[in-house]
Amino acid sequence: MKKDLPFLAVCNVLFLLTGTAIGEVTQLSESVCHQSGENNGECQADNRSTPDPPHGVLNTSSTSSSGGVGGNDIISTTNTEVMKNASSHDKTSSIEATVEDFVAPEPYRCNIYMAPSSIPGAGFGIFTVRDIAKGEKILPYADAPSIPLCDEYVNGMEETDWNHVDYLWSGKGLAEYECESVSESVVTFGALCNFHTYLANVHPVNEVYDDTLSNRFTSPMAGSFSYHGGHTFEATQAIKAGDEIFADYGETWLDNREGTFADFVPREDDFRKAASLFNKIHRETFENKVHLTDAIMKTYKAIASTMDVRVGSILPDTATKFKSLSKEQYRSRNRPLKTLLAENTIEKRNLEWIQENGICLDLVRPGKSTIPHAGQGAFAQGYIAKDTIISPGPLLNIKDRNLLKLYNSDDEVVGEQLLLNYCFGHVKSPLLLCPQTNMILMNHCSIRKPGQGHCGEKGPNAKVRWGTSWDPDTPEWLKLSLEEVVERTENQRRGLSLEVVATRDIHPGEEVLIDYGENWENALEEHLNEWEPPEDDGTYVPVRTLINNNDFRTLEELEENPYPENAINVCYFQNDGYEDEEIEEIEEDEIVQIEKDGSKFIAEGGMDIQDYVYECDILEKYLDTDKTVYTVRVLYSDEKHFILTDYPEESIAFRMKSYKSDTFLSGAFRHFIEIDDDIFPNQWKIYTLEEEEEEEEEEEK
Repeated sequence: MKKDLPFLAVCNVLFLLTGTAIGEVTQLSESVCHQSGENNGECQADNRSTPDPPHGVLNTSSTSSSGGVGGNDIISTTNTEVMKNASSHDKTSSIEATVEDFVAPEPYRCNIYMAPSSIPGAGFGIFTVRDIAKGEKILPYADAPSIPLCDEYVNGMEETDWNHVDYLWSGKGLAEYECESVSESVVTFGALCNFHTYLANVHPVNEVYDDTLSNRFTSPMAGSFSYHGGHTFEATQAIKAGDEIFADYGETWLDNREGTFADFVPREDDFRKAASLFNKIHRETFENKVHLTDAIMKTYKAIASTMDVRVGSILPDTATKFKSLSKEQYRSRNRPLKTLLAENTIEKRNLEWIQENGICLDLVRPGKSTIPHAGQGAFAQGYIAKDTIISPGPLLNIKDRNLLKLYNSDDEVVGEQLLLNYCFGHVKSPLLLCPQTNMILMNHCSIRKPGQGHCGEKGPNAKVRWGTSWDPDTPEWLKLSLEEVVERTENQRRGLSLEVVATRDIHPGEEVLIDYGENWENALEEHLNEWEPPEDDGTYVPVRTLINNNDFRTLEELEENPYPENAINVCYFQNDGYEDEEIEEIEEDEIVQIEKDGSKFIAEGGMDIQDYVYECDILEKYLDTDKTVYTVRVLYSDEKHFILTDYPEESIAFRMKSYKSDTFLSGAFRHFIEIDDDIFPNQWKIYTLEEEEEEEEEEEK
């Protein structure tokens, strides 16, 4: 005959599970449980307060949602150089001719959607509506460029000055040598993908860095858009249609946030521990013929949570859920219980729900802009009807655009972060708002000034407006004072969104263009009138040209024929963990040099996609049968170098020398994109145009 499990038996089971003495378990349980008034043995856990997590992180202890960007709230795909430029739109007529011939348009079939995350309280997430095989790219291209940020904290930025902190990437890889301290803004997958420590299913792949996209000696727009092609994202396991795409931030991302919400986010190993605990509870209740009730299950969960809050949070909180998981475990014997428990922490979405509640993220894709000198642009993948939302744009805030200024060692302003060109603002407000989707691809045109972004009599085919019904938070934020927006930004909160909407029908292959505003146009016109090319003294060659030529030189050869001043050699290398004393060491100038066989360090897939690259010197090169191999010195750290022999040529490449790329050209064009005055909140405006000009003149002095 089945019976309810008395409280003492629960303690005995917990002793078996955890090794804690019965008295200790009883003492712990008393702090979180009490017998119900109905004498039915039910224990109820106290409501323990826990910090709310930022959007985009697995949180099994909270189901409240405040909207917001998913992912980091923490992925994308070809040479995607975007630029906010003008110039004549001299291909309009050919595009319109194509449009005239287009008959019976069919809407584009979307592959990925932004929709409320399946992680409770995690804001937005990205979902696929097609099956994706392991190793397949989510999209076959990077959907926007990545934008390097340099020495932002050295230049006066504080973490409380913006809410990019949890969204920026480390910059490791192609952008690593842009400056001394580099991070990357990676939109869409890099910003909207949420983090689940167990269910992560994609990883990023660097795309090409191409500094031949603009010629610094002939183009006034050199350095005004990113040459970094962004990232593609590959599936690390099979992903089913309807699944959310989860990125892997790395558990150190959580560990580094000790004392915050991160303490309560289950790690991968916590799911293993929870599975073991689940099986023990199942075995003990079965062997003792215990009738598992909600009261008993809550007791188990409460006591387990007292001992390990993360593990306890994973256990089901009702007998019904426990039994359902037990049945699923029996039916799915090829799927580990820890996987079932992990899936139980999310709310599954079906395709109909995603398509009804989500917004398509891949209506456009990058391509070479029809506007000269503008880098990449956004092109319609299919027919887009008038009034369609082409791209939603959840925003990250910067409380004062002056914080993006760059200074030299004498505290003189020498430029501004490239990020400025990808953010929206208003001339009378210090606030900057930076979209986290491919809307940053969309270039400028207007009918205001022929030759300056001129796009025919029709004007741009899209416009920017505040986020509509898909974003419940924007209307509230638009009522806030500037001081309140700043305060929320300092507390790492976000809630504003923009969207790009079609102002007329857009046909397949047509470039999507928006109006950046009159002040942006005036700033561009001034820049074009004053621009002078840098002196071409023969010391600069694009890094991509050097990479394509494979002209690798030894230190001896460099004495006679040095590299251009803007480039360095890098080598692929991963330290395999050998202790120094196990390898012959040579002391030289207080730097340990460790000799190793370099033949195994093969950069599979090419050097562009590698993260583990270090500056290196080529000491020697020689023929080995039919190929050239090298001896290289990897400058691993200030204290340690590695000498690698028989090193393969395919594992050597070039990178830009710090502060020598076009991003740092003196006078490179910088200006934010304007939000139309008619929709920009008046309470956020604090400058007159004259005050803004005076402030800029004072900073120049």
